Amino acid sequence: MKEFSVIIPVFNAETCLNETIQKIVHVMNSLKKEYEIIVIDDGSRDQSWNVVKKIKSEHANITGIRLNKNYGQHNAILCGLNHCNSKYIITIDDDLEQNPEDIATLYQIIKEKDLDLVYGTPTHVKKSLTRKFLTFLYKFSSKIENKKADQGSSFRIFTEKMKNSVIHHDGSLFFLDEILLWYTNKIEYIKVHFSSSHKKHSGYNYSSLFDLSLRLSSLSSTMPLRIVRMLGFFIFILSFFLAAIFIARKFMFQVPMGYTSLIVAILFSTGIITFSLGIIGEYLGNLIALSNKKPAYFINEKI
Repeated sequence: MKEFSVIIPVFNAETCLNETIQKIVHVMNSLKKEYEIIVIDDGSRDQSWNVVKKIKSEHANITGIRLNKNYGQHNAILCGLNHCNSKYIITIDDDLEQNPEDIATLYQIIKEKDLDLVYGTPTHVKKSLTRKFLTFLYKFSSKIENKKADQGSSFRIFTEKMKNSVIHHDGSLFFLDEILLWYTNKIEYIKVHFSSSHKKHSGYNYSSLFDLSLRLSSLSSTMPLRIVRMLGFFIFILSFFLAAIFIARKFMFQVPMGYTSLIVAILFSTGIITFSLGIIGEYLGNLIALSNKKPAYFINEKI
């Protein structure tokens, strides 16, 4: 078994992909450990695949995989996880925003501290205000279920044990960081220098970032359903309380004919409807947890 697998999801990176891989090869060789580099072309529309083929002809330990269309970064990484075989898995972007030399730092920390997962997080994010806001929206959605989910990045190293747990979640709705956090708390976040992307255009435009955050909040999180459940129960109680007040006013004061019965009917029906939505929300939340294969437990060690 190799020591490292470096997975690089690629999308329209012909201008910087060769330099990215050459730097990673240099770092891997300096560590003097067996390694493989798996490059996943996620439906690029430029000449990225030709770059991969050229580099493959120069380095035997590089594997190139070309996906049929653009499936997204997380699904491309899942493809790489299903084709790697090593003790430690590293994921890094294709645009030199993250410095490949920091791989050695992440490796040293995960080994010395016996961790399952180490993130390289940026000391300073060099993005426009709009992109920062959309990134914040995505991370806010992802941390609803797990408070640590917004602290990570796409530059990470994790163990084979974590990989074997992750690859069981092979559906099209795959969010790597959320699933990793289901299985471990042995995590550390290391501040590293991020540069500006060498790509002409980011693989995530404004609409795709917004869509990703909505998908994550609605399909992998049960928080919206929890809000509906709590709101439904609150309105149900409030409706009956207000209905009792209006019935009491009917006997104590002069009120127009039909007014009390109309208000009570509206409040009663509203209470029943919102309470029913709360019950439906409870069932849907359980179904989401089951469909995501969220583990009931995960054994770390047995003696």
